[in-house]
This record gives sequence, C-alpha cells and structure tokens, in this order.
Amino acid sequence: MANVFPKQVKKEIVDAWFLETWNVALLKSTFSYDHTTDILYSDVSSDEIVATGTYAAGGTAMAARSADYVDTTNYRIASTNISWTGATIPNVRYIVLYETNATGKIRLIFDLGTTYVCTNSTFTIVWDADGLIILSSS
Repeated sequence: MANVFPKQVKKEIVDAWFLETWNVALLKSTFSYDHTTDILYSDVSSDEIVATGTYAAGGTAMAARSADYVDTTNYRIASTNISWTGATIPNVRYIVLYETNATGKIRLIFDLGTTYVCTNSTFTIVWDADGLIILSSS
C-alpha cells in the first residue's frame, strides 16, 4: 500500500505554508535529529552555526513561496533560493525551516548529505526546481 497525504491534510499543509512566516537556519554537521525531542527551533538552536557576513542567528525569512499542482494528485511547495553574502560559514550539513511565531515549530529539516564550508564568499541554498517537497494526495 502506498503512503499518501489525504486531500484535507494536504490542504492544511499548503494553507499553513502561506499563513505562517518561516525562517531558514543552518545547522552544524554534528547535529543529530531526534524526532521525540526536536520539535521547536529552540530545541535545535544550540546546533545552529555561528557565521560572519550577512548570516545572522535564527537564519533568514523565506520569501516568494509558492504552491501548485504538479499533476492531478501531487502538490509542490517551493520557494526562491536564499543567499548570504560575505559569509564565512563553517561545517553546515543541515537546513531547518521553522515558524517564526512564538512557538517556533520546526516544519522541515534537510540533510545536505555532506558538510559544506564557505569562506568569505556567498553561500546559497538552491532549492530543487521540482520544489522543496511534493505532497501526494489520495
């Protein structure tokens, strides 16, 4: 049996995508995700990288977010790329997207698969052209 999002759940996720304000923060390569305790940004903020340049603690707000149908059953959530200039960013492996309201709920965590270092340059997150996530509906 395939795992899918029921249409009403997909709608809730997409509605939240537009109603909430999300930040993108970078986490160290030593971060270890625990789904039972890492629920809020404050639960992972001690693993955020310390950087110079335009990167600041807490990350950067996501801009130009969009959502659209890929086909009749799949919905894509996307955003514009994010860059930090003049940045020295050590040992990044994870990206966390979280709500910037009082609760700071974590919405997505991406594992980059390897560690990246940026020295006095521009560090850019280039989101996949197919979107950050694709939700399948039944």
